[in-house]
Amino acid sequence: MRQKLLIVALVFPILGLGLITGIRAYKASSGYEMKFDVKGYDPRDLLSGHYVQYRVDYGPIAECDELEDTIPLKENEEPLNAKENNLETCVCYSDPSEPTSGYWKSCDSVESCPVFIRGNCKYGRFEAGIEKFFIPENKSRYYDSVLRTQGGELTVKIDSGGQASIVDLILPISFEQWQSSKTGQ
Repeated sequence: MRQKLLIVALVFPILGLGLITGIRAYKASSGYEMKFDVKGYDPRDLLSGHYVQYRVDYGPIAECDELEDTIPLKENEEPLNAKENNLETCVCYSDPSEPTSGYWKSCDSVESCPVFIRGNCKYGRFEAGIEKFFIPENKSRYYDSVLRTQGGELTVKIDSGGQASIVDLILPISFEQWQSSKTGQ
C-alpha cells in the first residue's frame, strides 16, 4: 500500500505539469497573432523575480478610465467609475493586423469584434495579464536598459475568448550588440 501511495505521489505532479504545459503550448500555437509596441519599464513590483514589466500600447488613444460613459448600465445600477473599480473591459480591433485600430468596448457586446482582448481597467491603465515577461537572470540589465530607452515589440496570441498569451518579446538590438556598446564606452 505504501509503495502505491509513493507512485501516485510521484506520478500525479508530473501529469499535472504535463497538462499545464500542454494547455499553454496549445494557447501559444492557436489563436490570432498580433504584435504590440512595448515601452518603458514598470518598477511597481520590485520583488517579481526574473520578470521584466513594461507598458503595452494596446492601440486606443483614450485612457480606459474614460469609458464609464460608454458602458451600458443595467436597471438600478450605479454609474461605474473605472478609476475606483477593477472594471472588466475589452479592446476591440476592427482591423486585427493593425493594433492602432483598437477601441474600448464593453465585454458584454464583443460579438461584432473580429479580435478582442479581455482585461481590467485599473486606475486608468488597461491590464490583460501580458504586462510582464520572464527573462534569464544574466540578461536582466540588458532587458531593463533596452526597454527603458528603445522599447520593443511583443508578439501575442489571442484566443476566441479574448485571452492573450505571450509568444515572444523582441528587442531592437541583440544582447551581443548591447554588450559591445557597453564595453565600447
